[in-house]
Amino acid sequence: MKPMHKLTIATALSATLATALIAGPAMASPSDENQPTGPSTANGDKSTACRADWTASAILDTDILAHHPELVNPADITRNSDGTVNTIATGSNNGYTSKISTNFNTETYTAPGMFEANHWIAGSMQNWRFPVATKNKLAAGTTITVDLPDDMADTTFIGKIETRAGLNAYMQAWGPREAEYTWNDGDFTATLTDAAKNIWTITLNKGLDANTGTVFQFTGTFPEGAESSTASANLVGAQFPADGQVCGDLPTPETPELAKCQVTTVDRTVWSPYSRDINERNKYAGSWGSEEPKWGEANADGWFVATGTDPKVGDSRTLRLYGATHKDLTNATLTIKAVQGLKFDASTINTISNPGAGALQGNGFKNTVEGLGDIKVSEDGKTITVMIKHMPANSGFSFNINGILTGETLEGSPVLAPIVLHNWLTGTDSECTVPTEEPTTPAPSDSPTPEPTTPAPAPSATPSGNLARTGADTPMLAGAAIMAGLAGLGALALRRRQH
Repeated sequence: MKPMHKLTIATALSATLATALIAGPAMASPSDENQPTGPSTANGDKSTACRADWTASAILDTDILAHHPELVNPADITRNSDGTVNTIATGSNNGYTSKISTNFNTETYTAPGMFEANHWIAGSMQNWRFPVATKNKLAAGTTITVDLPDDMADTTFIGKIETRAGLNAYMQAWGPREAEYTWNDGDFTATLTDAAKNIWTITLNKGLDANTGTVFQFTGTFPEGAESSTASANLVGAQFPADGQVCGDLPTPETPELAKCQVTTVDRTVWSPYSRDINERNKYAGSWGSEEPKWGEANADGWFVATGTDPKVGDSRTLRLYGATHKDLTNATLTIKAVQGLKFDASTINTISNPGAGALQGNGFKNTVEGLGDIKVSEDGKTITVMIKHMPANSGFSFNINGILTGETLEGSPVLAPIVLHNWLTGTDSECTVPTEEPTTPAPSDSPTPEPTTPAPAPSATPSGNLARTGADTPMLAGAAIMAGLAGLGALALRRRQH
């Protein structure tokens, strides 16, 4: 039972009974009519890497063992001095239906923080207290929608919890899980958004820094004769990703057009501005997502010196860019394109290594490249190209350059988008032979080819004087002259007869 629970219980019980609850001797557990079967509390975390979505809910019941034994932890049953179950106190320490808690931690899951719907009855009043703490920074404007019992009258919001030693000391005294955070009074805006349903919206005006927490509370009447009340709270807001997490959709590289015997890698580097090192190195041969054997790569290593502040526009990151191949390549080109989050500073090129530095030589790229050209950076700082005359098999090279954050953010969020590089190593495969194209001869036909025939020339009505006369056309011309002569004699006789 948490300390505040003990204090509030004391207001609802007699001094004698309160003393027995807090400091009384341990009693043997009698056989109870209702046995706990829980707790069956659900994990209220539905977050993504860049958006927090937490739910905390509970049932405040005057006899939780009788009504919801599945929500009772045997270790959290409180007893009176006579060994009987104290139903009010037991109901205060149990009844959690969902929460954010390290109780759900596994080898593959780590809770993003703490979020609970603490609940208890003090006399005629019911109380709902919501501690909220986070491992990763929550952005300013994060909201918590609180759905309180409809019949909870005279509801009052309490934004500052008064304690003797201060909020931080009080909360850290709860246990080791709470001690992981620094607790501060919150900067809240509380708005009653639905009076009929007693729904409130709490806005964290300044958000919450990583590894910090705060607390707020509601109080109101507990209806006379009622057995239980329920309440829930849903926290939603931009969540800055932890080291090693990537937010948002990532653009994928295209495959360049290749000539015969050219080969290429199609690779991608992903680096969250909130991570200390590269998050993803995606490597393919031929095309994006291909299952072809990987014969080389074009990618990057990276690091930066932590400044103690959130990343921002203008911050620097150091990159080691590299190209490496197990194939023998000629006329190769390394292309690195910054498509998101960063541009290259050409003035910072340094540490050109041949063979390459880092893990390249350990991965088998031990040979040097030949004819390494200049490292060229485009005017906009977005593209790097390097020409290499010859990359022998198992060779590689690398160089360092600084990148400057350009400050793109995720849609509708203050969280910086990841740095994304698209990378290609393209060259001619020396083992590939381009076939020589030779003239083709038609295949012989089974049918005999007919002899070509020369067509007879058509007679001309007006022979051209430029045509050469040959022996073959003399008889024809002589015949034509005789016919013309006879026609002339006939015409002359006719004219004489007419005269």
